[in-house]
Amino acid sequence: MSGREVFRFLAWAWDVTEGHRRAADYPIHQVDITVLAGFAALIRVNDAYLDQVDLTRPILIAPIPEAGNLVIDGWRRVHRALRDGLTHLPGRLLTEVDEQHIRIRP
Repeated sequence: MSGREVFRFLAWAWDVTEGHRRAADYPIHQVDITVLAGFAALIRVNDAYLDQVDLTRPILIAPIPEAGNLVIDGWRRVHRALRDGLTHLPGRLLTEVDEQHIRIRP
């Protein structure tokens, strides 16, 4: 997976680079990130880089079977937006088929 960005959460992993490629032409929605506030505590980010993130770049969301939607790219943007008191970020939602294709199986 050299040169590919990968998001890992617990035992799951996704090829974020391929996810962005698949979602490139999908519509951008305004995502309510206030529902992510509690979940954000589980995702560690380096606070030193928060001021450098581009809040106009869409976050990438994958539908996880029997679990709901999960941000697989954009947690620094989520953390910064929450820190700055923003309630919405632009985002793209992958399809279930996309999620299956970009999920990395052990």
